[in-house]
Amino acid sequence: MVVEDLSYNPIAVVQWLEDEAPERRFTRAVVVGGVARGGRPPGTVTAYRWDGVLPTDDEIQRAVGEAVTGVIALDNTLIVARHFGGLPPDVVVVEVEPAVHEFGDAFSDSVADVFDGVCELVVRLAADTRAAERLPRAPLGGVVPAGDAVR
Repeated sequence: MVVEDLSYNPIAVVQWLEDEAPERRFTRAVVVGGVARGGRPPGTVTAYRWDGVLPTDDEIQRAVGEAVTGVIALDNTLIVARHFGGLPPDVVVVEVEPAVHEFGDAFSDSVADVFDGVCELVVRLAADTRAAERLPRAPLGGVVPAGDAVR
């Protein structure tokens, strides 16, 4: 199991993924991020297997352009990495609805309350193929709350 902070340029993420020797490439990625989707209370945890469907060519071009200019966002990173073939076939996404959007080194109370559970969930999804396979397939922004699985 490898833990990597992917909060850097999506093109560099693709390069990092492609640097692995073919026999050592990942078969599953569990990607975690704070993502404001709206309509979810802060601290809501959502987990799903990304269906891998890419947006239109114009949206891919926008994502690549944003990647080149330094935009770092979960959706953007996944779109760019999938487009350039850097991601493994199985991608699990765990999203936490943030309470606030600001830089800092601390979580809001609502995110801090679920942090330990999210960590446990991510380890389980990375280590247990059956646990990951039980998640529904969904597009980016999947609407399947992880609920009590993280508490």
